[in-house]
Amino acid sequence: MEITHNVLKETAAAQAQRQSKPTEVSTSSTGNLNDAVSKVQSQTLADDIYTASEHIPSVTYDKPLTVTERDPAANLLLDKMTNTISFGELPKKLIYVKPMYEKMMGEIAIEQPSLANKDWGFSVDENDKLVVSGDVTEDEKAYLEEKLNSNDDIVRLTKDIPEIFMKGQEYDRGYFENEQGRFWGKYDVTKENFKDIVDIKALLESRAQATDPFSFADDFMAQLARNADIIPSKSLKVTYELNGGK
Repeated sequence: MEITHNVLKETAAAQAQRQSKPTEVSTSSTGNLNDAVSKVQSQTLADDIYTASEHIPSVTYDKPLTVTERDPAANLLLDKMTNTISFGELPKKLIYVKPMYEKMMGEIAIEQPSLANKDWGFSVDENDKLVVSGDVTEDEKAYLEEKLNSNDDIVRLTKDIPEIFMKGQEYDRGYFENEQGRFWGKYDVTKENFKDIVDIKALLESRAQATDPFSFADDFMAQLARNADIIPSKSLKVTYELNGGK
């Protein structure tokens, strides 16, 4: 057969016609194909689906929440603590002492002006004596202690401060039933170490007291946090009312 230009042209046209003709697919063949595709897709999706039962842990909190009502007697202890330390006996003592202290400081400024710019304080020891500490010489310390202890009114009012404070601590410890307390009672303050922890002069000179005589509590607490040890809890009987006992 001679391959001419016309023969090549006719062959190419026939091939093009066959390629453009739609292929007929029977209904049964199409159904089988769709079923096969669906099967593959469903298998693929099943591998990617995470169900709650298989992959997500249960987050249901089934622990009951209990609210414990305190014994009225325990609430009374908390009221007594507040009325002893924060807003009662203790601040009243400081309020009474303050004008006497300021008068005495005026006398000291005249008699010993060098003490005006010195950093010193005073407290009460276990023998109800007012003792001085700070940046002073031994002679200045002796002068100040003699000045303080010779003022009967200042001694009478300040010597009760340690006892009043420790009484308030016991109310705190009784309320929380753990022999430690949560507020004032957690600090290890005794008659013997009170003088090393609490500076009464600093409380009397607190700037907060100038506007609110009962606001000394913040300064008092700051001294305790800085100078006192915290008593380790001796019991786990603390009752937490709303947090599930944690």
